[in-house]
Amino acid sequence: MSIFDPSDRGFPEALSVIDRCQLAMLRELASSDARLVLKGGLAMRLVVGSMRLTKDVDFDRAEGISTAAVKAAVSRALHRAAQSARLLEAQVDELKVTDTTVRMRLAGLVSQVPVKFVVEVSGRDPVPQGGWSRVTVSPPARYGIAPFAVSAYTHDMLAASKVLAVMSANRNVPRDVFDLNDLSGAAPQRLLRSRLSPAALQGIRDEVLEKVCAIGPAQAEVELFPYIPPDDREGLNPAGWDDMTLRVAETVQRWVSEALQLAEE
Repeated sequence: MSIFDPSDRGFPEALSVIDRCQLAMLRELASSDARLVLKGGLAMRLVVGSMRLTKDVDFDRAEGISTAAVKAAVSRALHRAAQSARLLEAQVDELKVTDTTVRMRLAGLVSQVPVKFVVEVSGRDPVPQGGWSRVTVSPPARYGIAPFAVSAYTHDMLAASKVLAVMSANRNVPRDVFDLNDLSGAAPQRLLRSRLSPAALQGIRDEVLEKVCAIGPAQAEVELFPYIPPDDREGLNPAGWDDMTLRVAETVQRWVSEALQLAEE
């Protein structure tokens, strides 16, 4: 997957620097023994070709990898990323280190503009068999980062995880709607069937329209628009956002209805 250069799409330089740091960190981790699987927004970009940048980078870790090994690998990768992007006053901080979670932050300055992002590695649930694959990444030429291969969620796994995310009781974020729209061509039915009971699937089918409609265009303008290209924002006026929301609800309803049919076979 060839990655677009944020500066070519009208993003401010600070987001380009964050993007370069994230890809440099990812390349370093891909060459380590940490055995991490990329998920979330950066996986959307690498696997699906999403135009949404991300402020955080999320991974699942393979079984048998210790917290200490993950912590050391992420710390080393963040320091290398800071060097690659020539961050001034770069600092790597531990935000959370437990048996199931490693969360670290890189912060620094470029041209006196603060730059920071968070990396989180989860060990709560193993990635389902067939839920990840190897992806070859080609960063923008000006980053000076050679192509590399990384383990990442598949298209279908990203879709299944996004359904669970958007339906989470304590979550209400516009990027879930945007990402699910990009994932409309996925086929997560079998993954949803394997992870959820028929009652849970029925609950999603009944409640998804109300859930996604609660995420309005004003919220999207504040939380999502800074991370998508300026020309893409133009089509997401209130009417465009409402249309996207309805498409996403219909797609999720179709997925879970088909997953329920699989559960009955």
